[in-house]
Amino acid sequence: MPKVVDKKQMQKHIMSSALNAFLKYGFHKTTMNQIANEANIAKGTLYLYFKSKDVLISDITSLHFERLEKKLIPKEYFQTLEEFLAYIKNALLINKEDSKFIPIFFEAFASQFSSEVFMKVYEDMFEKITSFYKENFEILIENTEIKNTINPSTLSRVLISMIDGIVLHKGFFKINENRYSLMVEDAIDLFTTALRK
Repeated sequence: MPKVVDKKQMQKHIMSSALNAFLKYGFHKTTMNQIANEANIAKGTLYLYFKSKDVLISDITSLHFERLEKKLIPKEYFQTLEEFLAYIKNALLINKEDSKFIPIFFEAFASQFSSEVFMKVYEDMFEKITSFYKENFEILIENTEIKNTINPSTLSRVLISMIDGIVLHKGFFKINENRYSLMVEDAIDLFTTALRK
C-alpha cells in the first residue's frame, strides 16, 4: 500500500529544510539538489512541491508575511495601554526561525526592492498593520488611556517602523537573547512614557 503523505506537512518540511540550506550555503549558492538533501527527499519529489527555487522562496516569503501579519494584528482592539503594549512586547519577541529568515529574505529579494509589484505587496502588509494600530490608538485616546495630543496616524507608522527596525537588528546582527530582551523592554518603556497621560 502506498505511503500517504500530508501535502501541507511536506511543504512545511521542505520550506524549513530550504531555510537551513540557505543558512549553510547562502541563498544564491544553494541548489535544489542541496535543498532536497537537506529535506532528505529525492530531487524529483522536491520538484513535485516546488517547481523552482524562486517559487520556493516566494512561498516561504508569503508564509512569513502571513505569520508576521497574524502576530502583529490581534483579533480585537485593546482597551487599555497596558494590554496594547503587552501585545507589542510579545510581537517583538520573535523566535529563532523568524530571526534566521531575515538575512535570507534580504539576500533573496534584494533585487526585488526595485520592483513596483513586490514593493506594493510589502507596503500593503505594513499599511494593514499600521491601520490597525491607528484605530487602536484612537480607541485608547477615547478611553483616556493615552494623551489626546498624539497623532494616531503618524504614531502608528512610527510604532511599526520601530518594531520592524528592532526585529531587523536581531536578525542581521544576531543579537543575543539577553541584549535583545533589554532592547524590547527599553522600547516598551519609551512608548509607555511617550503615550501615558
